[in-house]
Amino acid sequence: MSHVIGIDIGTSGMKVGAMNHDGQLGLIEYQSYSLHYPQKGWVEIDVEDIWLKTKELLMKVMTKVERMGTVDAISLSTFCNSSVFLNKDGEPLCPGIMYLDQRSKKEAESIKEIVTEERIYEITKNRLEQGMYSITSHLWFKNHRPSLYAQTYKWGNLATYILNKLTGSFVMDWTQASFSGMYDIEKYVWSKEICADVGIEMEKLPEVVDPLTIVGELTCSELPISGIPVAAGGADTACSTLALGVQPGEVFESVGTSNVLTACIKQPDHLDRRFLNRCHIKKNQWLSHGAMSFPGAAIQWFYEEFLKEEADSRDILEELPKQSPIGSNGVFFLPYMQGERSPIWDPDARGTFTGISLNTTKADMMRAILEGCSFGLRQIHDILLDAYDVQFESLPSIGGGSSNQTWAQVKANILEKDIEIKDVSETGVYGACLIAGTSAGYYKTLEEASDLIENQTKRVFKPNTEEVSIYNKHYHIFNDLYPSLKPFFAKSMNL
Repeated sequence: MSHVIGIDIGTSGMKVGAMNHDGQLGLIEYQSYSLHYPQKGWVEIDVEDIWLKTKELLMKVMTKVERMGTVDAISLSTFCNSSVFLNKDGEPLCPGIMYLDQRSKKEAESIKEIVTEERIYEITKNRLEQGMYSITSHLWFKNHRPSLYAQTYKWGNLATYILNKLTGSFVMDWTQASFSGMYDIEKYVWSKEICADVGIEMEKLPEVVDPLTIVGELTCSELPISGIPVAAGGADTACSTLALGVQPGEVFESVGTSNVLTACIKQPDHLDRRFLNRCHIKKNQWLSHGAMSFPGAAIQWFYEEFLKEEADSRDILEELPKQSPIGSNGVFFLPYMQGERSPIWDPDARGTFTGISLNTTKADMMRAILEGCSFGLRQIHDILLDAYDVQFESLPSIGGGSSNQTWAQVKANILEKDIEIKDVSETGVYGACLIAGTSAGYYKTLEEASDLIENQTKRVFKPNTEEVSIYNKHYHIFNDLYPSLKPFFAKSMNL
């Protein structure tokens, strides 16, 4: 039996899985990796380590598939975004600079002065923030590492690097290019105007391709099979959108390190600058993401620092907050662990607990984290309803964080929406496989591929009327918290 293989690289680990002609996904292998924080405000990835681990998983899955049949195609899903600087041999000249990185603040300010924020938005349909849109990291590297920049053959992202290791090609798909800060997401081209104005050498930019494009054949001699077609693939949330079969006007939630509400849109002039906006895998559709950076990371931080040693399992993340009442005994939490994207767009913001007293317990603090993350999500939800022509009573939810049932119930109460936990959680791998399958001729269209996926709802969390009323009062208090602390955040970051 023939299969296609999907590679999904997130912000904390990678997964590789295989899918057959019937759309059945299996043989999934997982490996974690760590982000690096070499200096205050810097966030990096070891791209060579990520490749070695990805290659190991790919080898395992390929070997399993070989026992049953053939591998017909491979495709890729990766987080978005990172900056990677490569020489002519495709080797990295430095660690990858993550979207969470804030070292390029001066570069961001300079670009805004030269091009203007309004013009940047007209072209890219995005605001400009250091790190988040990789043009700022690109300029930082040019300004601060001139000798290495001179050796740079191509700038790209993690997907560019991995695809080069697989095939020798230097490319970037359009879902990833959308978050570069120098790509016209309506014309599907690099912006010559922005690049010329800020001094980006366009010959260092990779070719932008359709996610379905076969960028080359597998040439890595360290893998057990060669000659397999490799499709470009797309950004992880775009791949998840494809796997879920989300149509224009529909919305879903993805919960991992970040917590994101994504809407599929057909009119680019309707996009909202408070969100992150990109080309979808399907041409002439766009995705608008209300993205909070660190809800999942905040929960993981609290577990590692305060719960892990005493916990028998991660079940404590669901059971402990049940020991605290709605409202967490007056404790509020801001989930801005290292700056925030939607809805506040403030790189200086930080996580805070307020309302702590001598009676505060770990259970209160754990519940406050779940509630604070959910209040932040409601702010995004409210913008979504105001800015876009979408109406929904239920919210499909995917990703590792969606398995926390206590959190799901809190979100249902705060958003006043049914939260539908979907049966298939590996949507990044699935989306990559659907791209590979379509490129390999399994399916005539992406729509046909998406229709094969039977992603049933395994549980629904409904709002509790009494708790909704209480949370509405707390939500208004939560909305006052960040504006009150914003001047403090700005001062504290300059210490």
